[in-house]
Amino acid sequence: MIFVVTAPTLGKYTVNIVSRLFLAIVLIIFYAYMGTFLDINKNKRCDFSVDSIVTIIGIGLWIYTFLKSGKNLLEVPIELSEYWILFNFYYTPFTMIYFLLGITTTSPLLSLCTNLLPSLFMGCGLTYKRLKMKRKSM
Repeated sequence: MIFVVTAPTLGKYTVNIVSRLFLAIVLIIFYAYMGTFLDINKNKRCDFSVDSIVTIIGIGLWIYTFLKSGKNLLEVPIELSEYWILFNFYYTPFTMIYFLLGITTTSPLLSLCTNLLPSLFMGCGLTYKRLKMKRKSM
């Protein structure tokens, strides 16, 4: 809703590829930043699976949508694309990143890979927090 309200004023800046790339990087960094709020008292091996509930829900949504939309991994027919609305809503930041980078044809295979990205970026944030705490204790 924020993007819809600010579109008339900010829309002129998202035409340039540099600003689009900058905004996409900011959204990715936001995921890593959110990873710094996670608990570092857990095992280090679990850093990239700490927020696995996000991935599990995403995979469940993906399987449901995939089964409802015709079981095609490479493309979604236009008449079945409404089934992907819920999945795209769940991963709104990545939908925005795809839009900003000009990726217009998101296949179900790319959407499946999108399930792993939040865990990856948040795990990077948690690893950064561990390194920062280790450096601080020295």
